[in-house]
Amino acid sequence: MNVLEMKSIHKSFGSLEVLKGIDLEVKKGEVVAVIGPSGGGKSTLLRCATTLEYIDKGEIRIAGEKLVSTSHSGLTQYTDKKKIQEIRSKFGLVFQNFNLFPHFSVRRNITESLIHVHKKSRDEANAICDQLLKKLDMYEKADAYPCNLSGGQQQRVSIARALALNPEILFFDEPTSALDPELTAGVLKVIRELAEEKMTMVIVTHEMAFARDVADKLVFMDGGVIVEQGSDIISNPQHERTKEFLAGYG
Repeated sequence: MNVLEMKSIHKSFGSLEVLKGIDLEVKKGEVVAVIGPSGGGKSTLLRCATTLEYIDKGEIRIAGEKLVSTSHSGLTQYTDKKKIQEIRSKFGLVFQNFNLFPHFSVRRNITESLIHVHKKSRDEANAICDQLLKKLDMYEKADAYPCNLSGGQQQRVSIARALALNPEILFFDEPTSALDPELTAGVLKVIRELAEEKMTMVIVTHEMAFARDVADKLVFMDGGVIVEQGSDIISNPQHERTKEFLAGYG
Protein backbone atom coordinates (compact mmCIF):
# COMPACT_ATOMS: atom_id res chain seq x y z
CA MET A 1 0.00 0.00 0.00
CA ASN A 2 1.23 3.50 -0.84
CA VAL A 3 1.04 5.93 2.07
CA LEU A 4 2.00 8.82 -0.23
CA GLU A 5 1.29 9.26 -3.94
CA MET A 6 2.29 12.42 -5.80
CA LYS A 7 1.57 12.49 -9.53
CA SER A 8 2.71 15.10 -12.04
CA ILE A 9 3.21 17.78 -9.38
CA HIS A 10 3.79 21.30 -10.73
CA LYS A 11 4.46 24.34 -8.56
CA SER A 12 5.56 27.85 -9.53
CA PHE A 13 6.28 30.97 -7.54
CA GLY A 14 5.50 33.79 -9.94
CA SER A 15 7.40 33.08 -13.16
CA LEU A 16 9.78 30.61 -11.43
CA GLU A 17 8.75 26.98 -11.96
CA VAL A 18 10.10 25.10 -8.93
CA LEU A 19 8.48 21.66 -9.45
CA LYS A 20 8.19 20.45 -13.02
CA GLY A 21 6.04 17.34 -13.02
CA ILE A 22 7.20 15.29 -10.01
CA ASP A 23 6.04 11.69 -9.51
CA LEU A 24 6.76 10.10 -6.13
CA GLU A 25 5.39 7.06 -4.32
CA VAL A 26 6.15 6.00 -0.75
CA LYS A 27 5.06 2.56 0.47
CA LYS A 28 4.01 1.72 4.02
CA GLY A 29 7.09 1.15 6.19
CA GLU A 30 9.43 2.65 3.58
CA VAL A 31 12.09 5.28 4.32
CA VAL A 32 12.71 7.64 1.40
CA ALA A 33 15.61 10.10 1.47
CA VAL A 34 15.43 13.08 -0.88
CA ILE A 35 18.86 14.49 -1.75
CA GLY A 36 20.13 17.15 -4.12
CA PRO A 37 21.54 20.66 -4.31
CA SER A 38 19.96 23.66 -2.60
CA GLY A 39 17.28 25.22 -4.79
CA GLY A 40 16.50 21.92 -6.50
CA GLY A 41 12.93 21.78 -5.18
CA LYS A 42 13.31 19.30 -2.29
CA SER A 43 11.78 21.42 0.47
CA THR A 44 9.04 22.73 -1.85
CA LEU A 45 8.09 19.13 -2.62
CA LEU A 46 7.75 18.44 1.11
CA ARG A 47 5.77 21.63 1.67
CA CYS A 48 3.36 20.65 -1.12
CA ALA A 49 2.93 17.14 0.32
CA THR A 50 2.05 18.62 3.71
CA THR A 51 -0.28 21.44 2.47
CA LEU A 52 2.09 24.22 3.56
CA GLU A 53 2.09 25.14 -0.13
CA TYR A 54 -0.70 24.43 -2.60
CA ILE A 55 0.21 22.91 -5.94
CA ASP A 56 -0.67 24.37 -9.35
CA LYS A 57 -1.29 21.02 -11.03
CA GLY A 58 -1.17 17.31 -10.21
CA GLU A 59 -2.59 14.82 -7.72
CA ILE A 60 -1.69 13.98 -4.12
CA ARG A 61 -3.03 11.10 -2.04
CA ILE A 62 -2.07 10.44 1.59
CA ALA A 63 -2.99 7.10 3.18
CA GLY A 64 -5.36 6.47 0.28
CA GLU A 65 -7.23 9.77 0.76
CA LYS A 66 -7.31 12.21 -2.15
CA LEU A 67 -5.97 15.59 -1.06
CA VAL A 68 -5.92 17.32 -4.45
CA SER A 69 -6.43 16.43 -8.11
CA THR A 70 -6.45 18.12 -11.50
CA SER A 71 -9.27 17.46 -13.96
CA HIS A 72 -8.84 16.82 -17.71
CA SER A 73 -9.89 20.43 -18.26
CA GLY A 74 -6.95 21.60 -16.12
CA LEU A 75 -8.88 22.58 -12.97
CA THR A 76 -6.89 21.82 -9.81
CA GLN A 77 -9.14 21.27 -6.82
CA TYR A 78 -8.42 20.48 -3.17
CA THR A 79 -10.83 18.47 -1.06
CA ASP A 80 -12.99 20.34 1.48
CA LYS A 81 -11.56 21.91 4.65
CA LYS A 82 -12.85 19.20 6.97
CA LYS A 83 -11.26 16.48 4.86
CA ILE A 84 -7.97 18.42 4.65
CA GLN A 85 -7.89 18.56 8.47
CA GLU A 86 -8.53 14.81 8.61
CA ILE A 87 -5.71 14.13 6.12
CA ARG A 88 -3.33 16.42 8.03
CA SER A 89 -3.79 14.24 11.10
CA LYS A 90 -2.30 11.34 9.12
CA PHE A 91 1.15 12.91 8.80
CA GLY A 92 3.73 14.57 11.03
CA LEU A 93 6.25 17.21 9.97
CA VAL A 94 9.61 17.94 11.59
CA PHE A 95 11.19 21.25 10.53
CA GLN A 96 14.85 22.19 10.38
CA ASN A 97 14.33 25.07 12.85
CA PHE A 98 12.22 23.04 15.35
CA ASN A 99 9.15 25.38 15.31
CA LEU A 100 8.43 24.82 19.00
CA PHE A 101 6.24 27.29 20.91
CA PRO A 102 8.79 29.20 23.01
CA HIS A 103 6.28 30.10 25.75
CA PHE A 104 5.14 26.46 26.19
CA SER A 105 6.96 23.83 28.25
CA VAL A 106 8.16 20.67 26.51
CA ARG A 107 5.10 18.83 27.81
CA ARG A 108 2.68 21.50 26.59
CA ASN A 109 4.36 21.64 23.16
CA ILE A 110 3.57 17.93 22.80
CA THR A 111 0.13 17.77 24.43
CA GLU A 112 -1.46 21.01 23.18
CA SER A 113 -2.62 19.62 19.83
CA LEU A 114 -3.61 16.28 21.35
CA ILE A 115 -5.97 18.01 23.79
CA HIS A 116 -7.34 20.92 21.75
CA VAL A 117 -7.37 19.53 18.19
CA HIS A 118 -7.65 15.79 18.70
CA LYS A 119 -9.83 16.00 21.81
CA LYS A 120 -7.78 13.65 24.00
CA SER A 121 -8.23 13.97 27.77
CA ARG A 122 -5.36 15.66 29.60
CA ASP A 123 -4.47 12.36 31.31
CA GLU A 124 -4.40 10.54 27.98
CA ALA A 125 -2.30 13.30 26.36
CA ASN A 126 0.15 13.28 29.28
CA ALA A 127 0.50 9.49 29.07
CA ILE A 128 1.33 9.72 25.35
CA CYS A 129 3.78 12.55 26.08
CA ASP A 130 5.53 10.64 28.89
CA GLN A 131 5.91 7.53 26.75
CA LEU A 132 7.50 9.50 23.89
CA LEU A 133 9.79 11.57 26.10
CA LYS A 134 11.10 8.38 27.72
CA LYS A 135 11.62 6.83 24.28
CA LEU A 136 13.60 9.88 23.13
CA ASP A 137 15.55 10.21 26.39
CA MET A 138 13.94 13.56 27.19
CA TYR A 139 11.66 12.66 30.12
CA GLU A 140 13.60 14.73 32.67
CA LYS A 141 13.08 17.81 30.44
CA ALA A 142 9.25 17.65 30.43
CA ASP A 143 8.88 20.91 32.38
CA ALA A 144 11.73 22.78 30.65
CA TYR A 145 11.16 25.49 28.05
CA PRO A 146 12.74 25.49 24.57
CA CYS A 147 15.19 28.25 25.53
CA ASN A 148 16.66 25.90 28.17
CA LEU A 149 17.32 23.10 25.65
CA SER A 150 20.13 22.46 23.20
CA GLY A 151 19.28 22.38 19.50
CA GLY A 152 19.43 18.59 19.50
CA GLN A 153 17.05 18.40 22.45
CA GLN A 154 14.65 20.83 20.79
CA GLN A 155 14.66 18.70 17.65
CA ARG A 156 13.88 15.57 19.69
CA VAL A 157 10.91 17.40 21.24
CA SER A 158 9.82 18.35 17.72
CA ILE A 159 10.01 14.66 16.71
CA ALA A 160 8.05 13.66 19.83
CA ARG A 161 5.36 16.22 18.97
CA ALA A 162 5.08 14.79 15.45
CA LEU A 163 4.92 11.20 16.75
CA ALA A 164 2.30 12.05 19.39
CA LEU A 165 -0.46 12.06 16.78
CA ASN A 166 0.48 8.51 15.73
CA PRO A 167 0.88 9.55 12.08
CA GLU A 168 0.95 7.19 9.12
CA ILE A 169 3.92 9.05 7.63
CA LEU A 170 6.57 11.43 8.99
CA PHE A 171 8.18 14.16 6.89
CA PHE A 172 11.57 15.61 7.87
CA ASP A 173 12.85 18.80 6.23
CA GLU A 174 16.62 18.96 6.80
CA PRO A 175 16.22 17.86 10.44
CA THR A 176 19.91 18.34 11.29
CA SER A 177 20.88 21.40 9.25
CA ALA A 178 20.65 23.75 12.25
CA LEU A 179 22.72 21.47 14.50
CA ASP A 180 26.42 21.01 15.11
CA PRO A 181 27.94 17.55 14.35
CA GLU A 182 27.70 16.23 17.91
CA LEU A 183 24.00 17.12 18.23
CA THR A 184 23.35 15.86 14.69
CA ALA A 185 24.44 12.36 15.71
CA GLY A 186 21.82 12.20 18.47
CA VAL A 187 18.96 13.23 16.20
CA LEU A 188 20.04 10.85 13.44
CA LYS A 189 20.12 8.03 16.01
CA VAL A 190 16.46 8.73 16.83
CA ILE A 191 15.52 8.65 13.13
CA ARG A 192 17.48 5.39 12.64
CA GLU A 193 15.51 3.81 15.49
CA LEU A 194 12.23 4.94 13.89
CA ALA A 195 13.39 3.36 10.61
CA GLU A 196 14.08 0.09 12.43
CA GLU A 197 10.51 0.25 13.78
CA LYS A 198 9.30 0.54 10.15
CA MET A 199 7.99 4.09 10.51
CA THR A 200 7.12 5.44 7.05
CA MET A 201 9.31 8.50 6.48
CA VAL A 202 10.34 11.00 3.83
CA ILE A 203 13.59 12.75 4.80
CA VAL A 204 15.09 15.70 2.96
CA THR A 205 18.74 15.61 4.00
CA HIS A 206 22.32 16.59 3.16
CA GLU A 207 23.65 13.75 5.33
CA MET A 208 24.75 11.38 2.54
CA ALA A 209 26.13 8.54 4.70
CA PHE A 210 22.98 8.60 6.82
CA ALA A 211 20.74 8.61 3.72
CA ARG A 212 22.66 5.67 2.24
CA ASP A 213 22.47 3.65 5.48
CA VAL A 214 18.86 4.32 6.48
CA ALA A 215 16.82 4.83 3.30
CA ASP A 216 15.09 2.07 1.38
CA LYS A 217 14.88 4.44 -1.57
CA LEU A 218 16.91 7.51 -2.50
CA VAL A 219 15.55 10.30 -4.68
CA PHE A 220 17.94 12.77 -6.31
CA MET A 221 16.28 16.07 -7.24
CA ASP A 222 17.72 18.94 -9.24
CA GLY A 223 16.14 21.72 -11.24
CA GLY A 224 12.63 20.83 -10.11
CA VAL A 225 12.70 17.26 -11.43
CA ILE A 226 13.60 13.83 -10.07
CA VAL A 227 16.81 13.07 -11.95
CA GLU A 228 17.25 9.58 -10.55
CA GLN A 229 15.83 7.31 -7.85
CA GLY A 230 16.67 3.87 -6.53
CA SER A 231 18.02 1.93 -3.57
CA ASP A 232 21.73 2.48 -4.24
CA ILE A 233 22.17 5.69 -6.20
CA ILE A 234 24.74 7.00 -3.71
CA SER A 235 26.96 3.94 -4.18
CA ASN A 236 26.12 3.46 -7.84
CA PRO A 237 24.75 6.61 -9.53
CA GLN A 238 23.69 6.21 -13.16
CA HIS A 239 23.07 9.79 -14.21
CA GLU A 240 25.92 12.23 -14.88
CA ARG A 241 24.26 14.99 -12.83
CA THR A 242 23.97 12.63 -9.84
CA LYS A 243 27.63 11.63 -10.15
CA GLU A 244 28.65 15.28 -10.31
CA PHE A 245 26.61 16.15 -7.20
CA LEU A 246 27.89 13.19 -5.17
CA ALA A 247 31.50 13.93 -6.13
CA GLY A 248 31.22 17.01 -3.91
CA TYR A 249 30.62 14.72 -0.93
CA GLY A 250 33.45 12.33 -1.76
